[in-house]
Amino acid sequence: MKYNKLERMSSLIEWILLFALLATPLMTLTDTWSHLLGGNDSLHDELVKALGHDGDKVFNGVPLKAQEDQALGTLLTPPAPALSDYPLTFGTRLLATLIMLLPDLVFMLILWQLHQLFRGYRHAMLFTFGQIRRYRWLGLLLCASFVAEIITMPLVDIALTMQGPELHGTISIGSSDFRLLLAGLIVSALALVMREAKQLADEQQLTV
Repeated sequence: MKYNKLERMSSLIEWILLFALLATPLMTLTDTWSHLLGGNDSLHDELVKALGHDGDKVFNGVPLKAQEDQALGTLLTPPAPALSDYPLTFGTRLLATLIMLLPDLVFMLILWQLHQLFRGYRHAMLFTFGQIRRYRWLGLLLCASFVAEIITMPLVDIALTMQGPELHGTISIGSSDFRLLLAGLIVSALALVMREAKQLADEQQLTV
């Protein structure tokens, strides 16, 4: 009875993970290319942010400022690069999209490992070395996700400004990123402990 319940729950979670695995890149592609359907142009917004126009109002690619703010900004800081010098060609958009799929790729690998983990549970493989190995992969992929989250947007900014006179890109790290790294290290440590415990249990069974 308990095994049937575990099998049903594991099968349901497998389907949910498969759906999430397929939906993850589709959501990124939809967000990136939604301007073709009249939606928000997220890549253009990212370019505006990378060039330092994120505090300005933009109309048809032209930053708008009050005359007083423009004069004051000229005195305090150098003017931001012109958006017209950084055209968003199809090739630029395609390259930026591929880079934005990098965190999705890592997340999809995490979902696939979880899918395989619950597939093992469905077949009553609870604490085998194969299952423990998947926990180790989950820890490594969470650490890889930490790296991917940090480098993705700077690489996107560089890709978006490659057609211009200067490359732009900044790296920012938040506390949530370190939580992801910490989670990866904890899962990796848990996998190591589970492996040692499995080996010890197998040795005790052989001794008996």
